[in-house]
Order: sequence, then structure tokens, then C-alpha cells
Amino acid sequence: MRPFLLFFSFLLFFSGLKGQDIENLETLRKSSESDTKLEKIAPVDLYLIFNNKGDTIHVDTTLTIKKHYKFNYLRKDNFEKLKFSNFGQTYNSLTYNYLKSSLPAQSFSSKQHAYISSDDVNYYNVPTPLTELLFKTVMKQGQFTNAMFSTNMSENFNFSIGFNGMRSLGNYQNILSGLKMFTFTSNFVSNNNKYEFKLHYVSQNFENQENGGLTASSISNFESEDNLFSERSKLSVKFENAQSHYLSKRFFIDHKFNLFKSKKNNSLYLGHVFEYDTTYSSFDQSNPSLYYGTAIELIKDKTQIKTLSNKFYTNLDSNFFGNIKLSFQNYNYDYLTNSLSNLSDGFKENENLISFDWNRSFFNHLITGKISKSLFGSRLGDLVDLKIESPNSNYSIGLTSINKHPGFYYELFDSNYDEVGWNSKVNQIKINDLSFKLNLTKIGSFEINYTIIDNFTYFKLVEEEPISDDGDLKLIPKTDQSISSINYFKLKWQKEFKFGKFALDNSIVLQKVDQDESVLNIPDFLTRNTFYYSDDIFDRNLFIQTGFSIKYFSDFYANEYNPLISSFHIQQSKRIGNFPLIDFFINAKIQRTRLYLKAEHLNSSITGNDFYSSPSYPYRDFIIRFGLVWNFFN
Repeated sequence: MRPFLLFFSFLLFFSGLKGQDIENLETLRKSSESDTKLEKIAPVDLYLIFNNKGDTIHVDTTLTIKKHYKFNYLRKDNFEKLKFSNFGQTYNSLTYNYLKSSLPAQSFSSKQHAYISSDDVNYYNVPTPLTELLFKTVMKQGQFTNAMFSTNMSENFNFSIGFNGMRSLGNYQNILSGLKMFTFTSNFVSNNNKYEFKLHYVSQNFENQENGGLTASSISNFESEDNLFSERSKLSVKFENAQSHYLSKRFFIDHKFNLFKSKKNNSLYLGHVFEYDTTYSSFDQSNPSLYYGTAIELIKDKTQIKTLSNKFYTNLDSNFFGNIKLSFQNYNYDYLTNSLSNLSDGFKENENLISFDWNRSFFNHLITGKISKSLFGSRLGDLVDLKIESPNSNYSIGLTSINKHPGFYYELFDSNYDEVGWNSKVNQIKINDLSFKLNLTKIGSFEINYTIIDNFTYFKLVEEEPISDDGDLKLIPKTDQSISSINYFKLKWQKEFKFGKFALDNSIVLQKVDQDESVLNIPDFLTRNTFYYSDDIFDRNLFIQTGFSIKYFSDFYANEYNPLISSFHIQQSKRIGNFPLIDFFINAKIQRTRLYLKAEHLNSSITGNDFYSSPSYPYRDFIIRFGLVWNFFN
């Protein structure tokens, strides 16, 4: 009950405050060339957030159901993902997704859900200092915090500093997770608009104790619903002495010069993007485990990837030709596996890529296109991406074709375990995707994707060899590629219906996979339905939202998490799914503070212990958690 007491204490405290609502403040000043002074708090729409592509939004302090969906570890809507029992663990995928990039795919995919890429970094432009504080309780013994501060040193120069910290012990043995993330960003535009830059430095450190999931006997005890095992720490796990670390440090700068600008607003830019990234992934185990075979020494596996990219580009912004960008990219990579051993192995190359980007409006329809072509080398790929979008984004049609390397660790990996390791030739993945989006006010939004995948790359077990009488299997992984094409169809529908102060928000995904081998494993059906009530109370000083959210997906042969390679392997032994996930929530907004209280998985003790995130990792039990997001504008 402590989270409930804390939550309502906040309500009682803040409801007595008579603050000004930012959006109702008098606007500050009428711009003039003379020195005019800002009020203490500027209109919220002057606080701008943008990414390295220039997409811009303003700080949003409203409370909506979309904000509710994003109040989680990822700070993103995780509808198409399945979280694990502890906060800060990995996610299983419920749909198929890919990045529109011709660069090699990221290795160690289990860490990529929470990883902040260059495209995910935000930059700011603010009239007064901006601070955002986030706090959220976790599963056990810890918390999740996020603090960000941004300020403009002048009208043209901004910097921001952010820090994420998280620790959660978890309810099962040897499952502690932790996160330390530091972000620094800056952006500048000269007074004459001749020069501008965006830069950032990001350090990300993920730490996870790895228990390998429940043993076969513990799975039987878990599913028996015996009260003795309601304390989950009494269930035996595969590993009690293993942990993984994932560390990434990146420096990025994108700067450009305006060579000329005509009276008709035609401009020509010359730019350069520099990005240097170092990534380390390690798996440590004080004693070897039979699940991975034999080893003659302690397990200290470490893989490092260093990439250095220089992109030079020219950008023509023309009223007649549209926006044209031509770029040349030099991509240098250095991959080393089992780097702490005398038998370390790796490869390093220097490859080049040329790209052409174009967008222009025709008959009020925006046409965008990108073509990338690898010039030399075998690990950079090719990309063609075309899209036509209607006015007001009512509909769009897209075509994407990609050839890309599946990830360095699919090609080469080594371990202190004698039976784990491979050096194999992998073919590039080929993805051809046709997409259609339609947004109808009364019916909702539809997204349709038809995707053909060749050389689908995945991990599987070397052999399903038991190591105990209970039926526990070895977890020794190896890589493989599908020899036939995979046809993937996805239909997603989203619509919110409102009935006065009540609303019903719906998201439904239908999927179909046509394949000769069962390697792309996802559920056929996925849905989330949220019924909630919204209203202003306490003389409109407090806005609340409360309701129920139900998530459900059909059963399927979900991939199993394999901690040694920090990724998933396919399996055909156990289906998971076909159980509802019911949450109850109360959210509130007081001035610029949003409060969140959620009772997760209400039905865990009613529907039986058949809920899993992967075949040997149970989903979360019922828990009540609390959190808040607080913005300061001065």
C-alpha cells in the first residue's frame, strides 16, 4: 500500500497549490529588434526539441494516454515488445522490424532495445533553462531516475546534460540489472546562418546478472502454483555466478557551411558528419557451466567493436529542384572477439558508401527518396527507400529495398568455452518491403507491410542435448541463415473512441509468416485495449486519468534468451502466449507534474502460472509501482 499512500500524498499536497498553467500565461513579449525582456516563464511552444534530421517538436507537459504508454524503461511505447520479469532486462519481439540503413546491423541485439543511437539523441533550443526530472520505482531494491538540464547560453547556442540511472534487484535469483547513461548535447547557429553544428557525447553502461532462466524442475514448480514458490527467489535458476556488461561511448558532430543563399531562398550547403563509437560486450562467469560445455579457465568473454565514420555531403535546397543531398561516407570498423584471451580473433576494414537523398513536393504530395550504394568492401550494403505522402499525412505509400550485413557477431565469435565459437561466411540479408498507411478520422489509422526477407540470419542451438534427468538442455549457440525466402505480412490498426469523459484506445496487429523453416517466430495476433476516464477536479487544479489496459497475444514458439551471446536463439519446444496482461492505472497532472501509479498484471494469481517472456523466463507477477515526470522552466 506504500505506493498508494505516496501517490495520494502528492495529490493532496499539489491540489492546494494555485499555480499558473503555462499554456494560459500571457505571452511574454512582442519580438522587436530592441532588447525586450522575457517573463520568467515563456510559452511552452517556444521550448523546442529536435533530432539530427531536423524533425522538431516542442516540450509537451500534457497528460495523454500516449504519455502513459511511454512511461517505462525505454521511454517509448512498447506495445510490440514483451518485457521480462525485472526492470532493465531485455525484451522479446512480438513483431518483425528492421532499421533502414545499409550499415551492418548492431551486434548483441538484446541490448539494442534500450540503446540510444545517434538518431535517438535530442537537441534543444529554449528561451529559459529547462529541467526534466523522472522517477519510477522498480521491482525490488532500487529505482529508475532520469535528469535532464538544457539552457541557451545565447539565442544561437544551446547545450544539455542528461543522466539516467537505474538499479533493480528483481524477484528471481541472480537477476539484478543496472544502468548508467550520460548524455551531453550542443547545437549552434551563427548570426548570419552561415555555419551550424549539432554534436553529442553519449556513454551507456548496461549491467545485468544473468541467471539463464529457470531450470526444468523449477518451471514445473512455478506452474504448479505451490505457495512455497510464491517467493520467486526459491526457484532454482541455471546460473548463479554469471553477469554481462555492455558499454558504449560515442562522439558525434554534424556541421555544415552555407556556401550561398539567393534572394529566392535557394541555398547550397557543404557539410561533414563525424562519428566515433566504441562498444564492449562481456560475459563473466566464475565457474564454467555444463549448459555451455567445458572450459579450461574462468569465463571472461569480451568482444569489442570500434567504428569511425566520416561523411562529407553537399546539400542543395532549391525551390525548383527540391532538397537534394549527395554524400560520400568512409566507414572504418575494427571487430575483435574473445579479446582478453591470447587466442583473440577479429577483422578490420575501411569501406566506402555513396548516397543520394531527395525530397520535393508535387501536387501537394511530398516525395522522398534515398539511394545508398557500397563502393568497395563486402560488409556495407545497398539501400533504396522511396515514399509518397499525401497532404496532412492522410495516406502514404513506401517501397524499401535493403542489402545489409546481419551483424559482425554472426560472422565471427569466440569464447573461453571450448564448444562455443564460429568463423563462418554469412550472406547479406535482403529485405524488400512495401508499405501503405491510411489515416481515416472516423475509422482509425491502418499500417500495412508486406516484406520479403532473404538470407534471414538467426541463432539456434548446436543440438538439443540434455544435461540432466529433468530435461535441461545445453545452450550452445551457432549461427545459421534461411535458405529460402520468408514472406511476412503485417496489418496494424489503431483507433481511440471517446464517449464524453470516457475513452477506449485500441491497437491491433495481425501477422502472417510464410516460410519453409520455422525461423521467424512471432504471434499471429496482438492487441492492446485501454478503457479509461479523464476529468479535471479540485477546481481544475488537478487532471486525472484512470482505467484498465489489457494486452494479449496468441501463443507462438517464442525465441529463447541466450545470455552468453546477449541475444536470442530460436526453439520449437515450447509455445508461450495466449494469456491476458491486465493493468490498472491512475495518472494525474498538477501544473507541470505528471504522476503515474500502475498496478501491473492484476490477473497473475487468477489465470494460472503460464505467463512467460521466453520459454524459461516467467513474465512479471502482480506489482504496484509509482513514478513522476516533473518539468521546470526557469
